[in-house]
Amino acid sequence: MRRTIFFFILPVLVFLATPGTAVSQADAVVDEGRELVAASVEELLIAPCCWRAPLSQHYSGTAERMKEDLRQMLANGKTQEEILDHYKAMYGERILSSPPNAGFNRMAYLFTPLMFLVGGIMIFITLRRWRTGRLSRSDASGTADPGTDPRHRDRIDAELNAYD
Repeated sequence: MRRTIFFFILPVLVFLATPGTAVSQADAVVDEGRELVAASVEELLIAPCCWRAPLSQHYSGTAERMKEDLRQMLANGKTQEEILDHYKAMYGERILSSPPNAGFNRMAYLFTPLMFLVGGIMIFITLRRWRTGRLSRSDASGTADPGTDPRHRDRIDAELNAYD
């Protein structure tokens, strides 16, 4: 009798336990996704207490409150863009860790690669001139350096002996 009850009750218990497990697994996946979004938003925001470090690397009281508020907004169903817009409305664009690629801020994105390109071209031209300049000077003069010319060497030796 006990075996028959065991065989009937066991499947029912397994069936009842499975949906709860699936729900808890789904909640864990949602929480993990929410945490990933929170981490990416923390990288996109600057801590407003000192304006130096991203929110993810800052542990002041203000930063911790912002992190809690951010997670609360995510739990309430707000998207990443809505959260960023909320903080931009509160603190201005200064709260963003990188400026938006629009308007005058576009100069930040264009200036750096442009300066690398200009610097590289200048280095290339300078090295080329130095290299060709040495060859053309020695070929154009047709004589050796002044330091190796015997007339100059004799004069330098005479002047040095005068000081001794």
